[in-house]
Amino acid sequence: MTLFFRALGRVDAVDTEAGLAPFAAAFYDADARARIEPPLRDWLARHAARQADDPFDAAQRRETMRLTNPCYVLRNWLAQEAIDRAEQGDPGGISALLEVVRHPYAEQPGRAHYASARPEWARHRAGCSMLSCSS
Repeated sequence: MTLFFRALGRVDAVDTEAGLAPFAAAFYDADARARIEPPLRDWLARHAARQADDPFDAAQRRETMRLTNPCYVLRNWLAQEAIDRAEQGDPGGISALLEVVRHPYAEQPGRAHYASARPEWARHRAGCSMLSCSS
């Protein structure tokens, strides 16, 4: 959800011609995206209509969204990468991850990796794709 809301905060009014392109990084599966696209387009059109009545101008709206939706979230796969590096004798991954999450709302140049979608390698790795209710 973080990726979706960060993208939503960057668009002033949703361009129905562009479709879901600004939100591409928020989808993991093309089939799921295809299923959700029609209702999501409808929702985005209603969202764009609401923006017309918003008392905030576009810059204020973007800033409010930026301050409400973090760019960096400590995800399981990011922690696992840091753990794997530390187990191999390189504790730098822990320090880098800690530094990124200290400022979760500020976009940090060169750290896009920490704000990206879960990589394929983590999809089926225990603890990286999902947690049980007891976690």
